[in-house]
Amino acid sequence: MACHFEDMYYDEDAIYMERNSRDFKRRIRRIDSNTETLCHFLRSNCLAAGAPNAVIKEVFYPKYTTPQNYEHCRIKAKARSPLDGMDARQDDGGFGGLFSLTFTSDKASRAFFDALSCFKGPSLGTNFTLASPFVILAHYAELEWAAQYGVEAGLVRVSVGMEEKETLLEAFEITLKAAKEAVVRAE
Repeated sequence: MACHFEDMYYDEDAIYMERNSRDFKRRIRRIDSNTETLCHFLRSNCLAAGAPNAVIKEVFYPKYTTPQNYEHCRIKAKARSPLDGMDARQDDGGFGGLFSLTFTSDKASRAFFDALSCFKGPSLGTNFTLASPFVILAHYAELEWAAQYGVEAGLVRVSVGMEEKETLLEAFEITLKAAKEAVVRAE
């Protein structure tokens, strides 16, 4: 390995990584909380949870789709003393800041994505919310191949950021309404 290793880490990158790591736990807690709130709202409006007239088919988020697998792999905090100033449960983490949605129709998926008032792009893990039509970006030339494995072209992936929870909820409520209206117009 030593003969193939090339140190390509730039000094300024290391400085920014260190600076960004200083408040990492605080940022992740907020992102986890925001994501869980959004997913709860979206899940309550999805077909898989029995919502009537839903345009969202499923919310793919570890809390709902694979909680037993997630719990098995999750690294849990060690017990802390009261002197640490933090309850160990606060350090166990949430279910992450990433989720995906599938829809009852392409019309609903497009309307949802287009109406979503956040940045659009394929990156993950920023301090601001991003959304992308993941399957279209990742498998554009092989949509039929992806479909045979149950991966729908209309899937929307969301990486949640640190915005105010109420702002995010309002944006997603408006977006969900736009998707429902698009489906009604198409009928």
